[in-house]
Amino acid sequence: MIKRFQDVRDWGAIRGIDGATFQKQYQRVLQEVVEIHDAYNKEDMAEVSDAIGDTIVTLINLAKTVNMNAEDCLDGAFSIIEFRKGLNFDGDFVRYGKLSDEDKAICDEKQGMPKHQYFKSADKDKLNPGSFKK
Repeated sequence: MIKRFQDVRDWGAIRGIDGATFQKQYQRVLQEVVEIHDAYNKEDMAEVSDAIGDTIVTLINLAKTVNMNAEDCLDGAFSIIEFRKGLNFDGDFVRYGKLSDEDKAICDEKQGMPKHQYFKSADKDKLNPGSFKK
């Protein structure tokens, strides 16, 4: 468990946020994500940082509304994507299953395990950012 995540849950409990509905907390997540964008467009990096932190807080609270632990959600998601093959297109990672056949061939050549969506965990240290570029 990430201690700070528990601190957030405790903070929410004291303030009654842990009793919020899914819909209310989901709206709060969306509000904070918009604040990230607005702050970035204003080039206010201090506010970008604050809004990213607020977004994380709202995601922790959202998980709690559906009786989930945010750390478990993070662990589950990362365990799926950690060894996922794909290519990076100008900062946008596209997973193997959504690539064209031509791009899958490039991916297979650079990341190994042809025709599989995941590379071997043993190959992780052999990969570098160039392994994910077309």
